[in-house]
Amino acid sequence: MQHPDLQAELLAWMLAWQQGDPGAQDVDGSRFERLALAVFAWQFEHIAPFAAFCAAQGRVPGVVQRAADIALVPVSAFQMAELSTPTAVAHPAAVFDTSGTTSGRPGRVHLGSTALYDASARAAFGHFVVPDLLAQDRRVRCLSLVPSAQARPRSSLGHMVRQLMARWDDGHGAADLLGEQGLDSARLHLALEQAVADAQPVLIFATTLALDLWLTQLQPAQRWSLPPGSRLMDTGGPKGRVLELDRPAQHAALAARLGLDPRLVVGELGMTELSSQRYETNLRAALCGDCEGSRVYLGPPWLRARVLRPQDHAPCEVGQTGMIGHIDLANLDTCAFVLTADLGCEVEVPGAGLGLQLAGRLPGSAFRGCGLDAERLILG
Repeated sequence: MQHPDLQAELLAWMLAWQQGDPGAQDVDGSRFERLALAVFAWQFEHIAPFAAFCAAQGRVPGVVQRAADIALVPVSAFQMAELSTPTAVAHPAAVFDTSGTTSGRPGRVHLGSTALYDASARAAFGHFVVPDLLAQDRRVRCLSLVPSAQARPRSSLGHMVRQLMARWDDGHGAADLLGEQGLDSARLHLALEQAVADAQPVLIFATTLALDLWLTQLQPAQRWSLPPGSRLMDTGGPKGRVLELDRPAQHAALAARLGLDPRLVVGELGMTELSSQRYETNLRAALCGDCEGSRVYLGPPWLRARVLRPQDHAPCEVGQTGMIGHIDLANLDTCAFVLTADLGCEVEVPGAGLGLQLAGRLPGSAFRGCGLDAERLILG
């Protein structure tokens, strides 16, 4: 079972932050610190492999006094051990498979409830991608170029996009534009043309690789002038084995094709092992002006990064590149303390605190991520 008091407090925090409560930003980190230690104690008691990992390092409840001292589990451990609570495994509300690595062995996440996952996704998306629509309670025409439910039934990305489309689509959008047969560009183009005819703003969800494929298929004359209020969300990747893309150049090309201000093409950063997502700051900066419009990733206050030196896992200073770890308090059913092979650094974002800047991956680390899902569908 989930801890009912922790879940209730986290859900209340998410709702307060989404509604703009200044106290919910937790600028001093005190709420995060208290809840991180509570989640740690809960998961130490209920997730045996996590407890064994922490105990082997002497990092146990009562000894650990700060969130910064909680052991981070390497993301590869999700491929080797069950890192969800036994109740979530026995009675899951959702099961998400990682897209695996080039070794082909995926990890798995069980959630006994999707309440925290869905609330976290809605809050962060509302804050960073549609703050103007949220304030006006407006809907848009949603188009999805992420792997379909039929192609990837256990995709966390697919689950997230379906939840967001259910909230924000005007009822005439199009899902499943990327399936086992590849990208249905003809249906995509018809949907864009209809939205222009209806003067209805468009919201496109797409993986980086799907966007690249779409660009390569477009004829020089194929361009649209999407209605005001339109935007595009790049859901990330590739951490794959085939393509290395210049995403700023790709985003600029897409903006030109769609008649968008380039600031309205926003990147999202997420992973199957986490319930929360980060977003680039440029779109919110363009719409609200309350943070710097750089291509830095920010997340909600219950998701925080720890950047560690690869050689000894000592903490990095702000601006120093290291391995990126995450503490995601929305991960109540599954390990909330995760260390990745991604490289990056924390940077100050004026008006918004610390953001993440990515710098690739550790040399020799296995290719992984939702980009691999799209790669397999697109490239075979």
